[in-house]
Amino acid sequence: MTSAHRSEAELSDLLRRALEGRGFLVRPGEGAGRHDQPDFEATLGERRYLIEFKAAGRNRSEILHGLVAAALMQARRHAANTPGAKALPIVAVSGITDRTERLVRDWMEREAPDAAWGLISRDGELLLRGVPGLEAGVVRRGPTRPRLPRQHELDPFTDLGQWLAKVLLARRFRGADRRFLSAPQVPIRRARHLAQAANVSEPTSARWVKLMRERGFLEDGRDGLSLVRTREFLEQWRRANGAVPRREVVARFVLPSAAPDQQLRAALARAPISRQVVSELRSSSGVSTTVEWNGDGPRACLALFEAASALGGKHVIGAPIHLYLESITDASLQALGLARSNEQDGQVRVIEPARPESVFRAMVLAQTRQELLVPVCDIIQTWLDVADHPARGKEQADEIERSVLSRTIFAEQGHADDA
Repeated sequence: MTSAHRSEAELSDLLRRALEGRGFLVRPGEGAGRHDQPDFEATLGERRYLIEFKAAGRNRSEILHGLVAAALMQARRHAANTPGAKALPIVAVSGITDRTERLVRDWMEREAPDAAWGLISRDGELLLRGVPGLEAGVVRRGPTRPRLPRQHELDPFTDLGQWLAKVLLARRFRGADRRFLSAPQVPIRRARHLAQAANVSEPTSARWVKLMRERGFLEDGRDGLSLVRTREFLEQWRRANGAVPRREVVARFVLPSAAPDQQLRAALARAPISRQVVSELRSSSGVSTTVEWNGDGPRACLALFEAASALGGKHVIGAPIHLYLESITDASLQALGLARSNEQDGQVRVIEPARPESVFRAMVLAQTRQELLVPVCDIIQTWLDVADHPARGKEQADEIERSVLSRTIFAEQGHADDA
């Protein structure tokens, strides 16, 4: 059967596989196909999406607009009855061309500018818009054997790949050092154990483990899977992060009430977050410390030099103040008391991370001198981000390595790293 004649069931299965390939955990809605239930429930990190799926016979504007309108209306109705869930209409089309994308994009921007949406072709190409961190173009899958695009297969530094690396490194942070990284600290012997601990799909974990083994960065140790040649891996990781463009805006406080760094910390301390400590994870002995974002708004945390300062280490004085914000909009800035500004008057540099799951799943809560609990980038992310920054970034990175990383992730290398 050709891709142009796929049945509705085959298209639904194609969509499920494509979503799993992007890191989603996907399951059919209860009673999928009924008007009172979503077609799929998909989770990505802490975000939950209720998906309504429609198939277009032809890529004509009136057909596409009608289907996306119906899918959006139904998905929103499902989401309204499910706290914390977001609507995600997805339409199957014969092929994703610039014209097809523009037809749907223009309609969505006019009728539902803040809504997420997606397209999938009958050959398995997947395009998502409005899903943080997953908007970098189309993911292609072959018509007969679904598979990730080649660049993802050869890249261990995708968003979830970086998160998986942090999970494997978490066990090296012991005692008081656990405050530097939020991730499960449990023995991981198989790819499926890693998937469970990291809350990613098993195919995602299996592909990453296979690639890391092939590159010689992952071995089976006495306590399970272990990263080796860690310094070389971290250097490659740093270069990979530096090569990815990111969106950044300059902002200032609308109503200044204190020094910018203090006002930013006070604003973040009001964010809907909580710390959870779990002493046992999926029947494996160990400790998991996670920071849960309990609100519907975009996640945020201190970054770069401001993160280094909040984590208690020596930091570069006078460096720019940086904030990670999952989705930069006027509304999300306003929620923190900020507004866009020019370079001359700016007080905060706001970054929309290209790898949001790696950033926000591993973030920690740090206590300020004012007894505030503030979300902050983990120490690995902070090291990666400052290392190449022109404002004395290398100096800051060297200090982080000397004071923290030398006794944690670089301390237990084993013979493989000494060779």
